[in-house]
Amino acid sequence: MFKVRDAVQHWLDDHVRHNRHGAFAANTRTRCEQVLLPFMGELPLESVTASMLYAYRNHLTTRQSRRGRPFAAATVRMYLGDLRAVLNHALTLQILDRSPIPRRWLPKMPERAPDVLTREEQATLRGLPGEYGRALRLLLGTGIRWGELVRAQATDIQAAKLVIRRSKSGKVRRVPLPPEVLAECQGRVGRLCPFRDACSFNKRVRELTGIARFHSHLCRHTFATEWREAGGSLAALQAMLGHSTIAVTERYGTITDDLVEREAQRVVQHRTRMQRA
Repeated sequence: MFKVRDAVQHWLDDHVRHNRHGAFAANTRTRCEQVLLPFMGELPLESVTASMLYAYRNHLTTRQSRRGRPFAAATVRMYLGDLRAVLNHALTLQILDRSPIPRRWLPKMPERAPDVLTREEQATLRGLPGEYGRALRLLLGTGIRWGELVRAQATDIQAAKLVIRRSKSGKVRRVPLPPEVLAECQGRVGRLCPFRDACSFNKRVRELTGIARFHSHLCRHTFATEWREAGGSLAALQAMLGHSTIAVTERYGTITDDLVEREAQRVVQHRTRMQRA
């Protein structure tokens, strides 16, 4: 009989091992081993029901972090995302006949202003010398994920586009490269990024720049937000980022408060000119 424990192990060995790297992969395994498996690891996979999934969600909301605080909504969502990925993986392998995941099972995240890098922070990051600066310019110029960056090869550049062959959506996509990024990549051999572990990279970038809140995914948030601010379409942004649904793209590309303020000032100036005319 196939148990939840077996499905989790298969997902970790088959998907996480090849698609997540460094601390990201290690943290995923730790979450499963310390929380998910003790709660339902010995349960037959076919016995996982919607009520069991809600029970697991309730269990997470009562847990506490290492600092003795309740799990934040984002943390609960991350743990639930692991279980959802396990069940979807089992469906793909036809180990499971149907998904027991109910609608609105994942907790809704509170709306907040997008966390993006300021112009000054971007200039600082782009100005770093050597491989760090090159990697950051590629991240900021394309919005690709860290895992996609570390897998990218020089041979993946075709017709001024970076071909992403392995993404979360499973679809091949072609991401246009800005001219300055393309010029840096031309003539290179092998991998475009010499780094592997995101945590080590983020820590070193914070040390070099003094940007204490930096993490590589901020580059993706920033790219998406600037795309929307420049008038780029959601459909094109979805294709660029490789999202499975446009709803995810809308969350990444939320218009910032700064843009709203600038637009409001523009309208006031227009009204003033009209009144004087």
